[in-house]
Amino acid sequence: MRKLLFTVAFAILGFTASYAQKPERTQRTERVKLTAEERAEKSAAALETKLSLSADQKAKIKQLELDRIKKHDGVRQKDEATMKARFEERKSEMKAHQEKIDAVLTPEQKTKLAASREEMRGKIKERMKDRKGGRPHQAPKTEEAPAKG
Repeated sequence: MRKLLFTVAFAILGFTASYAQKPERTQRTERVKLTAEERAEKSAAALETKLSLSADQKAKIKQLELDRIKKHDGVRQKDEATMKARFEERKSEMKAHQEKIDAVLTPEQKTKLAASREEMRGKIKERMKDRKGGRPHQAPKTEEAPAKG
């Protein structure tokens, strides 16, 4: 009887654990980009329902939200342009550095280096492909030396 009870409890535990597993990550749906005016209206409408605003208050809040959103969008575009400029600058520096290294190497060494770079690009592309699939980044496994006893 005792064995039967343990078997049933173990089976229930097993089934419960299997249902507790998270399902695979689903594809994200694309967000609809709202204009600044639409976002301001949405924000004002939310405050109107929360705070029971009058029509005059809602209009003023909508204008304040619109000003804030436009200012924020301007800063975001400025930051984006700065990031792109830095990226291009860094890219040109890396290219110049690679050209300097290539000038020092023999033709045989250049081909080895080019092959090594291509291999690295392939590995990076694989990692990026894995990340886009929803799998988290995993650190490379290292083998530890067996403990001496």
